[in-house]
Amino acid sequence: MRDGKSSAPPGGGSRRATDPSGTGQRAGWRGGVPFVLFALVTVAALVGALTAATNQLAAAQFATTGHWVFNSALQTVFHVDGATTNIDARAAVPGDPGSQVVQGDNSGYVVGGSQITEFDKAGLAPQRTMTPPAAEVPLGIEVVGGPYLVYRNAGKIVRLGDPPATVSAGGPVSDPVATEDGTLWLHRTGVGVICTLPRDADSVSACPVSVPGDHAGALALVGDRPTFVDLFAGTLHPIAGDQLGAGVPIGVPLSPNSRLAANDVAGRVVILDPARHSIVLADTANPPAPPVTVALPGGDYDGPLSTGSAVVLVDRRNGSVLTFGADGTRKDEKPIRRQPGERQPGPQRQPGQQQPGQPRLSRGEDDRVYVEDAEGTQVLVVAEDGSVRDVPVLGTPEVPAPQPDERTDQRQDQSVALPADQPGAQPGNQRAGPPRTDQRAPVTPPRTAAQPPPAQPPPTPRPPAQKPPEQPPTQPPSPPGAPTEVSASAGDGSATVTWAPAPNNRAPITAYRVSWQASNGRTGEITVAGTARRATVTGLANGVRHTLTVAATNRVGTGPGASADPVTPTAPVSPADAPTNLKATYDVDDRPTRDVQLSWRQPALNGGTLVHYEVTGTGLGTRQVTGTQTVYPQLEAARVYTFTVRAVTRTPDGQLRTGESASLTVKDEQPATPTATVAISRGRDGETDNCHPPQCSFINAAITGLEPNTRYAIRLSSTSNTNVRTEHFTTNASGSANYNQLNYDVPGETVWIAVRTPDGWVESNKIYWERQ
Repeated sequence: MRDGKSSAPPGGGSRRATDPSGTGQRAGWRGGVPFVLFALVTVAALVGALTAATNQLAAAQFATTGHWVFNSALQTVFHVDGATTNIDARAAVPGDPGSQVVQGDNSGYVVGGSQITEFDKAGLAPQRTMTPPAAEVPLGIEVVGGPYLVYRNAGKIVRLGDPPATVSAGGPVSDPVATEDGTLWLHRTGVGVICTLPRDADSVSACPVSVPGDHAGALALVGDRPTFVDLFAGTLHPIAGDQLGAGVPIGVPLSPNSRLAANDVAGRVVILDPARHSIVLADTANPPAPPVTVALPGGDYDGPLSTGSAVVLVDRRNGSVLTFGADGTRKDEKPIRRQPGERQPGPQRQPGQQQPGQPRLSRGEDDRVYVEDAEGTQVLVVAEDGSVRDVPVLGTPEVPAPQPDERTDQRQDQSVALPADQPGAQPGNQRAGPPRTDQRAPVTPPRTAAQPPPAQPPPTPRPPAQKPPEQPPTQPPSPPGAPTEVSASAGDGSATVTWAPAPNNRAPITAYRVSWQASNGRTGEITVAGTARRATVTGLANGVRHTLTVAATNRVGTGPGASADPVTPTAPVSPADAPTNLKATYDVDDRPTRDVQLSWRQPALNGGTLVHYEVTGTGLGTRQVTGTQTVYPQLEAARVYTFTVRAVTRTPDGQLRTGESASLTVKDEQPATPTATVAISRGRDGETDNCHPPQCSFINAAITGLEPNTRYAIRLSSTSNTNVRTEHFTTNASGSANYNQLNYDVPGETVWIAVRTPDGWVESNKIYWERQ
């Protein structure tokens, strides 16, 4: 149930995802300005005022609904009931500043940069401590079989439970989603596959779904069905088993840094486009209804998250929580502000101590969205309908009122407001001490001269001095918190990352470590000064997505990193070069019409992505071709055609560019008339009426280059007789012939053969007739 009072279904069937990194992925807030959502707790007030109220609650009085928050100053976790907006349980648990809390059926986990501490929700006591597998802020997911911690850049998934297990995803992943059966769906960024981690599995079982590896994209759930959003193509693809469904057009262009809510809103996928300052609610039906686009005022937005019926954003710049319905209408807006002159109760902060950290967004198991700051002292609750409520604010610590003495009528009262519905709470401010009574001396009538003076009562003893409230001890220094407002921009083979200062946690920051991880597996890091607020990394591969992470270091150690949204370095974009090696292939002997095939090679795209080729031909119009060849059937052989080919590319911001053209002219060329040749040699011996042995031999003649199947005259000549004999022969289909019917028998003569063509006689080589 979702009233925040009854137990969750067995196995914790609902789920939530939290992201304290401030990266803007699923949840988080990089805001560095301390805001007051409400004073959840003060160091002295909670120790004194809540101890009696909350410690009396049995573990059965709260369920896995609601939200746990970790208070860094008190080293205590508190459970917020989202339905009643009450604090109904607390437990002292150690943890790093800025830790998040995730919960399973029986245990909660305080997750920090250096340790993960488990606590028992029934006994409200810490159990054991674990070491995180990576130095980054994980995404927490509460689902049956979990909870899970997803270290996205490291590609590590920790399943918390008994016993805990660490699973490798094989490389970096984007924000996963979890279906109700406990399966995690993981998008391997830059690889082009979507993998699954079933409930209770110790390894990623399969990566059955393929997606474009060079397209920016993300996962979301529509109902309980995973959907892949291709941000480059602007399409939604439902996933069924191991099949990626057909793309459904979103209907509006999206920037590659757009972010998705993990859950739909009334069947629509929620997309925050920070570059265009808009929310897009995309329909998943095919054909889809028109998208709902909500223009956002100028700001710096975190989220989006979904309650199922409303979209939740946090505007870091203007300090407000905004909610919208499925039709894009504004549901609620609550300011996040520090009231003028308000001071945080409790001990004074010394210079260098951590100031209130960055708030984070998280979706609870009850489908509500909770906004808390990183110190765990502030919370706002967003209900499913998008309404935003403040949890009741606790006042200053209760201090005993001094007894009045005879010299003053002053009264001193301190008040504390207990959470609503807790034992002893009454509406309004209640007096800290017993009820006030009038303790002034009664008025006496005037004394006459005959009356003796009244007896003076003994002086009222002064009460003992009140011991001031005991202050909590000052915390020792610890590694810094995560930097805030981390963002990156891409250049040509480079990327520049900027950030706001990290909480130093009571020890000056000496350096910032900037590391990066590419989708092709390449990694690296540089170190800059502790006063730096930006760094440029060079030598990166163009066309490859890179995730940059910034972590702060002080004398105690290095704190958790905060990652910017992935960026892709690119060369300056310009139109593509002309295609190369353009050629036409056809049969020259095919007349009067012939098929002409054009082929070419891809040119340099100059930073763009190929969309198609535009091919034109004289009198043939323009055609779009996705490959590198096309065929024009049955063109007239006698006509002259000029063909041009251009590459059309898309820039990273979605603009189309037409490149340089390559041209080729095709015209009919009659084949050249072959050159006739005649070659002779002395052949076999023979004898005829006019040729006598032993000097008689036949002459072998090899004839080429004539018209096929044509009759020609052939003549034998010698030095003494130019026309010894003339006969005729017919060429074959290739215009050739072998003729050996002429003979000769006069030694000492030179002989040759000639063939008569339309252009004249073609003579052979000459041979000397030797005596045998």
